[in-house]
Amino acid sequence: MPKITVGTILKLLILSFFVGWGLSMLDLTPLDILHGVFDRMDDFLDWIGRSFGSIISYVLVGAMIVVPIWLLLLAIDWSKQRGK
Repeated sequence: MPKITVGTILKLLILSFFVGWGLSMLDLTPLDILHGVFDRMDDFLDWIGRSFGSIISYVLVGAMIVVPIWLLLLAIDWSKQRGK
């Protein structure tokens, strides 16, 4: 585990000051940033849900055509093998 020195603490304090000053110039608070992150995460999860919903609906619509044709071909093949 690295040692925490006085120099490290001073660097963190100076960096924190400048980041805090920059955020205040942009009129942002840490709570605003957290809300933004969670809003983006919520939007992302919503988008994923809508995307998979579309994929599932496409599969179901396609299966309405593909599965009966496959069953018909399977039945034809089965009847040919049975007749031999």
